[in-house]
Amino acid sequence: MDAIIGILLVLAGAVFGFFVARYWLKEHSDEARLNEEVKQSREQLAAYQQEVGEHFSTASALVEQLEETQEKLKAYLQHSSELLQQEQTQPSLPFFAEDTMRQLRMASQLQKDSKQSQKESAEQPPRDYSDKQSGLFSSSEEKTS
Repeated sequence: MDAIIGILLVLAGAVFGFFVARYWLKEHSDEARLNEEVKQSREQLAAYQQEVGEHFSTASALVEQLEETQEKLKAYLQHSSELLQQEQTQPSLPFFAEDTMRQLRMASQLQKDSKQSQKESAEQPPRDYSDKQSGLFSSSEEKTS
């Protein structure tokens, strides 16, 4: 009988051990899985925080660059407006150089002189209306003389 009680105790211990081990491993496997998920979530959160930090630093650098460009543009526009104001107060520069202006004046004077000579020649009657006969209607005697 001692043998039967020993076998029953071993059998009961095995059944009890089976259920305890199953329950214990199940809890530990869930716990291990949950711990792994928590670890992954923390790593993802840290990576996300790092990306957000980099994004903000890049955005800050771009804003600084934009402000610098804006300041340069303001300075350029201010300088341009000052130049325009100076040009309005200063006498305008001639379009042509002095030599070119002298040549233009001489050409204008020559053109005026030629127009005056044309006017003077226009004041005299044409040769066909003059007292002397010339051209087709002149007599042959006058042509020979």
